[in-house]
Amino acid sequence: MKLSKITASVLSVVAAVGILISAFRGCKKEKMPESDSNYLADVNQYSFWSNTSDTAIAEYNTYHHIHTYLDECEIVNGEAVTPDGKVRKVLFLGFDGMRADALPYLLTDENSKDSAAYNSVTNVSAIKRMQQSGGLYLAYCGGETGTETEQTTSTSASWTSHFTGVWGNKHGIKTNDDSKNMQYKTFMLEYAEKGLNTAIAFDWDQYFDLNLKEEVKYVMANKLPMQICDIDRVKMEKPKKTYAETPELYNFTAPENPSSSAPYDTGMRDYILDRMAQGDDIICGIFHNIDTAGHNYGFGISTQYKAAVMNCDMYANSILNAIEEREKNHNEEWLVVMANDHGGLGTGHGAQTLEERTTWIATNKEFNEKYYSVGYNGFNILK
Repeated sequence: MKLSKITASVLSVVAAVGILISAFRGCKKEKMPESDSNYLADVNQYSFWSNTSDTAIAEYNTYHHIHTYLDECEIVNGEAVTPDGKVRKVLFLGFDGMRADALPYLLTDENSKDSAAYNSVTNVSAIKRMQQSGGLYLAYCGGETGTETEQTTSTSASWTSHFTGVWGNKHGIKTNDDSKNMQYKTFMLEYAEKGLNTAIAFDWDQYFDLNLKEEVKYVMANKLPMQICDIDRVKMEKPKKTYAETPELYNFTAPENPSSSAPYDTGMRDYILDRMAQGDDIICGIFHNIDTAGHNYGFGISTQYKAAVMNCDMYANSILNAIEEREKNHNEEWLVVMANDHGGLGTGHGAQTLEERTTWIATNKEFNEKYYSVGYNGFNILK
């Protein structure tokens, strides 16, 4: 697999000690450690799940969860309005590369093997708030192994399944090097076509310039109310070393004021808060430093990885505080979904091990049980 964008990141531990790191996304070329055949069973023992491993939710059902919420509304004057007059909005917040067994860093659980650090003692955990108000669900990525739906446990394939409601054999992205087709649109684009103001933000060039390039072109051509932003990108007349087909495509996703704090994930937090203040109806943003720490120091095993998990959770908590304020003062009702795209093993991911396939979804509105798997065994749904 090809190397992707190198990013420089600072991950602070709880005592605010800065650690300078540089990383890449995707699948690192090195010998992987042995997978633990008991991994899924161990994760299943955590007491905070709303479901079990055999009912794990295929991550593409995030799309359907969001549709269920918004499609109960009538879109009036560019707003999704419920029968009782509330304006519904959606936040999707991604925690790139956060393994399922990292959740006990945030949620005290007697069945966890690791009790090194808990955001729960500070009482500022965003994921804890989701678990208490809606649910925290075992999920999975990577498709059904050994079938046409199998895809890499990688960034592009996984997030695109969250966004489109299907596996990569339908939306077109099975690896980080593929481009999505227009047969299956992201929910951000679908609702922009219906008149809602939507936004999606990354700080990874490849996702917009290659993976979603046809969608970016479509938004540009049709002047749709969809913000597509690579938050640290700088506009250039002749961009160098880019996946973008034209300078126009490259610059379309560049903000007027690039974020200097993008490498620390605070830039993503601030972008989301700004889009909320602008009145957007659907906002999607991805924290990347958990994945960065995993590639550099090990997924789930390093102090840097744990610090990144806790930091992103606290940034998310700030966003939840802003949503709570908007619900009190602006007649709004928000669906919040937090999720990861894939796990990791050693310092890489992309394969079909349990550590890489096992994921999670947290939401403030319960998932309908019709989205549960039946007899999932870690790799396939049992027929």
